[in-house]
Amino acid sequence: MSQIASIVNLLVNDSINSPTSVGQLKLWDKIVGLDVRTGDVEQEFLNNPALPGFIVHADRQIFGVVSRRMLLTAISQPFGREVFIKRPLQELAHKMDTRPLTLKGSTPIAEALKQSMRRDEEMRFEPVLVHTGTSIGLLEMHMLMIAQANLLEDALSSKGVLIEKIKGILGGRVA
Repeated sequence: MSQIASIVNLLVNDSINSPTSVGQLKLWDKIVGLDVRTGDVEQEFLNNPALPGFIVHADRQIFGVVSRRMLLTAISQPFGREVFIKRPLQELAHKMDTRPLTLKGSTPIAEALKQSMRRDEEMRFEPVLVHTGTSIGLLEMHMLMIAQANLLEDALSSKGVLIEKIKGILGGRVA
């Protein structure tokens, strides 16, 4: 095998093991209807501290997303708890921005992070809705950021390993 073919083979076979697209990351699939009581949604958040939010549907269509932060912010406003907690989520959802950033599952992690950071400041760290083709789920922003950091770490590590392998193939002659 020629030296060039050996180097190409190294580059192709030394792939990164970390997820590279948002569809490969952990997604939350909790769904709630607009007719559910806001208090029941709050109770779900209290029962599951890791839960980032709910995909909200109306008539079998996605209405939007209600995140933990959005719900808690809304009911902590003056009279928010008294007004909304016993009423259907629909009343609260119409008072807030429930439109999520929506991405295909094949979206590269770096691109997803760029799009997320381009959102308005108050929405920047809200969960992202991901369509994988067969399912829909919510991606937490901190999971996306960790995935990007892991990819960077893998790339830097792989770079060093590849340089050493190439030096070995070329007999130490790398400019």
